[in-house]
Order: sequence, then structure tokens, then C-alpha cells
Amino acid sequence: MEKMNFFVIILVLVLAIGLVAVTYAKPQVVNVGTSAEQNTLDVSADGTAFADPDVADIFVTVDTRADTAKQAQEQNAATVNSLRMALQGSGLVKEVTTSSYNIYPDYSYDGEATVTGYVVSHSLKISTESMTGVGKVLDVAVANGANRVDYVSFSLSDDKAELLKKQALASAVSKAKDKAKSLALASGVTLGRPVHVSESSYYQPPIYYGAEKFAMDSVAAPTQVVPGEIEVTATVAISYEIS
Repeated sequence: MEKMNFFVIILVLVLAIGLVAVTYAKPQVVNVGTSAEQNTLDVSADGTAFADPDVADIFVTVDTRADTAKQAQEQNAATVNSLRMALQGSGLVKEVTTSSYNIYPDYSYDGEATVTGYVVSHSLKISTESMTGVGKVLDVAVANGANRVDYVSFSLSDDKAELLKKQALASAVSKAKDKAKSLALASGVTLGRPVHVSESSYYQPPIYYGAEKFAMDSVAAPTQVVPGEIEVTATVAISYEIS
């Protein structure tokens, strides 16, 4: 009888140890179709928004040549100061700033290089918010000493660019959601909530080149510069839960 009780005690201890082992042992888990890569549907889409520009930057240059660097510098300064006053007096210009300034020797080449004078090149950036006045600003610049029109760039003010970015993003998100719904339906899965969203946006301001054309137009007739719309593009990438 005592031997039987001994075996019963041993059996109970073995069962207890086994129960503890089952309770505290680390389970082996195998995930099938539940990882981040396997239970999401990833889509991307582009959205666009359009608007007329509300900022223009006009880049012009005053080149002055003289026998000495000092003479070239003085003559160029006088012309640029007169040009600034004319531009600011037009009522169309928000700001006139220097974009570059250079002094360099002018050479003639007859067997060897010979310094024949000096050139001062002073480039100005003229900013305006009058889109209909861009041509007039060009005419004023050329008439008052600018002998080179480098280019005209149209862009968006910060507030307007931000507004268009939001519109483009809303369009992109809507397209991405529609795409996700179509893919989920075709794949036989249920679309859940978005778990990750990333976005980017940009726009390319139109730039107009052609110094000779601007200069000739300003002499023959008032210069007409008509910018097109600016397109803002946004791209979104969205990951949706699926089940």
C-alpha cells in the first residue's frame, strides 16, 4: 500500500512539473498571412491642381564698357541707380535686388590677347505681383539702361502654393482610395483602415527666355508676356489593412 502511495505521489509530481512547463514554456508561433508585408494593400496615386501665377521675377542686366575699371564702375552705377528709380517709380515693382555683379577685362586678340578696356556687369532681380504688368516692367527696364533681359520666371506665393498643394493632395488621396477599393474587390479581400501614408508635392514654374525678343518687342510695341497656368502635382502612397 505504501509502495502504491509512493507511485501516486511520483505521478502527481510529474504531472505538476509538466503543467508548470506548459504554463511557462515559450510557445512556438508561426504567422501565416499576418505580417506587415502580408496583410496590407499598398497603393499610390498622383493628384494635380492648377492656378495662375501670382509672382513674377524678371532678371535683367546692365553691361557697361569703359577704358578703365573705375570708369566702367562709375558709369554702370549711374545707369543702375537711374534704372532702379524708374522701376520703383512705375508702381508695378515690389522689390529690386542685385543678383550678380562682375568686373572683368575686355580683350582683343590680334596674335596675342590685349586688354582694351573693362566691363562691369550688374544683374538685377525685379519682383512684381502684377501679372498684367510684366511687359510694362520689361519696357521700363530696357528704356532705362538694361541692355540684356536674361529671363522671366513665374511662380506662386507661399499661401497660394500651399492651397494648391492641399488641393492636389486631396485629389491624390481620393484616387488612391478608389484604386485600393477596386483592387480589394478584385482580390476578394476586405479593405480596412490606412496604416501608413506618405506624400510629396512639387511644381515647375514656367520660365521664359529670349533677351533679343524682349528687347526688340519693347522697341516696336509694348511687350506682351502672358504666362500659362502652373500645375502643382502631389503624390501619395497609402498602405491599407486587409482581411
